[in-house]
Amino acid sequence: MRRAYSIFVSAGLAPFLILGACLVLALSPGLVPGELAGLVRYGPFILAVLGSAIGWWFNRGRAVFVMILLLVCYWLLVGNGGGFSPEGLAFLRIATLYLIPVNLLVLGFTAERGVLNSRGIARMLVLGLQLFVMLMLAGKADVGAALFDVLNYQVIDTGSFMADMPQPALILSIISVGVLLILHRPLETSFAAAIIAIAVATVMGPGFIKYGYLAATGVVLAGLAQEAWRMAFVDDLTGLPGRRALGHALAELGSQYAIAMLDVDHFKKFNDTYGHDVGDIVLRRVSRELARVGGGGKAFRYGGEEFTVVFAGRNVDKAYEPLEALRERIAAIKITPPDKNKAVSVTISVGLSERNDDITDPWAILKQADEKLYAAKQAGRNRVVI
Repeated sequence: MRRAYSIFVSAGLAPFLILGACLVLALSPGLVPGELAGLVRYGPFILAVLGSAIGWWFNRGRAVFVMILLLVCYWLLVGNGGGFSPEGLAFLRIATLYLIPVNLLVLGFTAERGVLNSRGIARMLVLGLQLFVMLMLAGKADVGAALFDVLNYQVIDTGSFMADMPQPALILSIISVGVLLILHRPLETSFAAAIIAIAVATVMGPGFIKYGYLAATGVVLAGLAQEAWRMAFVDDLTGLPGRRALGHALAELGSQYAIAMLDVDHFKKFNDTYGHDVGDIVLRRVSRELARVGGGGKAFRYGGEEFTVVFAGRNVDKAYEPLEALRERIAAIKITPPDKNKAVSVTISVGLSERNDDITDPWAILKQADEKLYAAKQAGRNRVVI
């Protein structure tokens, strides 16, 4: 169950499954029991508040701002946000179709700066100013009607199809979604899914808007869950699963497996000579090779310059060959430090051990592999010791 959850979250499937589920509910509202119908209407409020709290807890200010934006826009559209005139409400509906993709696209390119700091407060003020101006314009019926005509521009006459979706807003949404998906990061992907949800609901008609915002707040919440998962299980520098993920992997091993411990030779000297920035480059290059170790092996960053490779269902004989190939590929790496004219080589030492009748605890096998790693160091480095 835990493994299934990890795959579900790490693969980024949650936003798209949520979109699909909300689309099914929108097309078949009878699936929702009458006593739960209120959850569909008030679900976006609940999810937005929950997402804001979780984003605040994990110091993910961008998610907090997106949830606040979705919450306010939904309240304005569904709750009649304070009794605007029909012209004002029509303007608000159109304005949100521009406001949401623009803000989510900008936040996708903005570095994470938290919430309660000068930059976080500045972002909140910018968002508040946008909403304030939108409300002021909506409060003036004549101005709202004039702006509605400007924003509701249709380049091509499609008749009743897509009549509620201004074509410039649709183009803006498509561009925003494409760019955010290219970034290929958890929150950015959820922002793209949120834009899709609102655009699709708008095209389907006013009766579907609550499902659109339900999906939008749901996918951002799912993006936060994936972000939290990455924070807990993925190493930021190398992109490999970290030590906590290693613990989960060891707990799920069966009756046959091999474990390798390896590290970068002379890494401390390398850092002291060329600087920590170059050391980080070395770790990333090594990690890139480790990610494709082959032979059924899965690599983890153990800590510092140390890495672990777990071969589930393999013995040392089957694990040795891909590790030897890995060692050769890394030995072929050449790195030229800044201000140096000479490229330097990178090598690794590897210790490899397997489960046996005497030692069945994975952590004990890992310790044994670590001892063999030390033996590889003592034997001259740049080798695999079984």
